[in-house]
Amino acid sequence: MGEAEIFELIVKADERVKYATPTNADLRRRQARELLERARDAAREIGNEELVRQAEMRLADLAGDT
Repeated sequence: MGEAEIFELIVKADERVKYATPTNADLRRRQARELLERARDAAREIGNEELVRQAEMRLADLAGDT
């Protein structure tokens, strides 16, 4: 997976949370977490520490929202 694809996963995760409704918020947060974990792992595979940091920061934000 390339950098652009990884960044797109991060954006999709952000959108899941941003556009969640009260009825689907838990599902959207789980989906976002899965996307961010995939992005983080893929960024590690290609050695892109900036993308790793971005994904980890958003994961931490999600953890803080619970």
